[in-house]
Amino acid sequence: MAETAEQKIMNHLEYIKECVLQGMTESEIAESLGMGYSTFRGIKRKNETLLSLLKRCAVLKRDTIKKQVKQVEHSLYERAKGYDYEVMEHIKVKQTGYDERGKKWEKETIETIPKKIHIPPDVNAAKFFLMNASKNKWYHDPHKADIDKKNMKLKEKEVEGKNWA
Repeated sequence: MAETAEQKIMNHLEYIKECVLQGMTESEIAESLGMGYSTFRGIKRKNETLLSLLKRCAVLKRDTIKKQVKQVEHSLYERAKGYDYEVMEHIKVKQTGYDERGKKWEKETIETIPKKIHIPPDVNAAKFFLMNASKNKWYHDPHKADIDKKNMKLKEKEVEGKNWA
């Protein structure tokens, strides 16, 4: 006996979750399960398990995107202002000396030392950040607002000067 569309959905809940989190639409998910979108929608309305799963996935996806946006905003800000970071560098240290019989000896060791690296500020990142964070101050053309106001006044005078009889 073939499984019903609802049984197929219930047997593939994990797959549906992965599809939603990857950004597939419900229509695409229904097609990949071999059923029509209207069938999927009808089952979703009746089946609390599926509806609950889709809602949880939507919240999880939204929260993930918010977190990613914050991380990128922070990275853009750091890149705009420049930053320092530390790496561990391995260096070879050579030691020489003489033993008690006067024979010269050499010994090489590898030591790990911290090294500070500076990434200078990026002008394009700073410009992009400021144009988005403070639109009024960092517009492409800072005089555009004044020019637009003057043009508006001229158009108003032109309209007033015309006789609309």
